[in-house]
Amino acid sequence: MTRALLLFTTLLASSDAFARAASDLPFSVGDAYSAAVRFVRVDRACVVTDKDPDAAFLTFECKDDDKVKHGALEIFKTRVEGRDGVRLQVALGDDPHYVELRFLELLERKLREERGNPPPLVSTPAKKPPPSDAGTN
Repeated sequence: MTRALLLFTTLLASSDAFARAASDLPFSVGDAYSAAVRFVRVDRACVVTDKDPDAAFLTFECKDDDKVKHGALEIFKTRVEGRDGVRLQVALGDDPHYVELRFLELLERKLREERGNPPPLVSTPAKKPPPSDAGTN
């Protein structure tokens, strides 16, 4: 675990080659985390090097043309469209920013395919104040 933490810290410290992309989605942390683990392992065929469901993060390595690429995904609880949701933040240290954006796009697609679109917000009409008796005697 110390080695994975060192890798994660190293990825965070390299600022020039290390961009981040983020996306806000109206799903729970648990749903987003479990879909993210499956997405990284199955859909992207990467190896998860460290994960913590309580902290909602995972680090991973992907082989690409005999080169190992490192990545990290964090999930934060936030408010999205007036409801509880998550912010997905991915950092792929060896890839350009547009690859991170595509990664998030595909992960969001997986979440929506597995969990469906969240139900629309039901707006409740504002309550009218009770009539005032100030003008009557």
